[in-house]
Amino acid sequence: MSDIYERLRDRIDQYSVGFIATASGVELKILKRLFTEEEASVYLALTRTPEPVSVIAERLGKGAEETGRILARMTEKGHTFPATRDGEKFYAAAPFMHGFFEHQVFRKVKDPELPALFEEYFQTGFIPRTKSLRTVPIHMEATPETPVAPYDDVRKIIMSKERIGVFPCACNFQTASMGMKCDRPHDMCLAFDFYAEYLLDEIGFGRMITRDEALKILDEAEAAGLVHQTGGNKRNTECICNCCPDCCTILRQVKLLPNPARYKSSNYELVHDEASCKYCGVCLGRCPMQALSADDRDKTVTINRDRCIGCGLCTTSCESGAMKLKIRDENDHRTPPTDFDFMRCSLDLWKEMGRTKGDQEG
Repeated sequence: MSDIYERLRDRIDQYSVGFIATASGVELKILKRLFTEEEASVYLALTRTPEPVSVIAERLGKGAEETGRILARMTEKGHTFPATRDGEKFYAAAPFMHGFFEHQVFRKVKDPELPALFEEYFQTGFIPRTKSLRTVPIHMEATPETPVAPYDDVRKIIMSKERIGVFPCACNFQTASMGMKCDRPHDMCLAFDFYAEYLLDEIGFGRMITRDEALKILDEAEAAGLVHQTGGNKRNTECICNCCPDCCTILRQVKLLPNPARYKSSNYELVHDEASCKYCGVCLGRCPMQALSADDRDKTVTINRDRCIGCGLCTTSCESGAMKLKIRDENDHRTPPTDFDFMRCSLDLWKEMGRTKGDQEG
């Protein structure tokens, strides 16, 4: 029988963006710090579907009370997605991302060794199997000629949600633990529906906010140079992460590539009006992907299309209006997937527990 941590790694690698094996084995070091052997065995009995403790206990051949105690301990360490239905506890396996990497920020007892191990993994071996978050600009106005899809309108997303939670950024926790100083605001990640519910109600982490407060956070994030990224599929948006280019694990990796636009571009492309441009240079400092360059001799600004992700941060700081976003041609749209493994759809998770959206709203 293979080592339990290798089996654990292989199981986690099947979920979400994966958890691939590396030549150094650093991913096994991470698992050994996160899981005891008993917890690894229990995790292997979980699925990504929320299940009652009794079902998990039967699969393990353990008593429900003992299984419940182990699962509660594992939840405190970020291994699970917990939920409650009519007083009954449900648990699903949390993947690596979105999952136990992000969950390190709410652990009451934090492991000082984990951030360095995560950083080694990100820098030397981690390759995501699927896409995670989508870049979405703010302040896009719909017209008959350029309609804005609901999943591309962060304000419309906010107005459609009943429960909204705001949480500290897990990526900033990671970089701060590594001694990297960042002065941008970081308590600005928004989660909705199931993902707000389990953190607020089950973990007691973060705080619930109103729609007006969420809209204000979007404006503050944009002013601070944060990139709006959403998670979810065509049916439901699960989160809006306001991501710092210097802290965000995803943006940091993409920024190192010669062509970030291939991996993170929005459904909008940047247009520069040279006649209106004052060549103040503000946009250059706002660009998170270093996609803009200026030539002082002939007063021109050049857009590197391979690097521009269409986040719009340069447009909101452009007093002359020279920088604008326009919607891409329909045949060049990046739409959310029908199924989204990075964050499973809240509608599916509720259905699997015998709940509806109406139950959540009530």
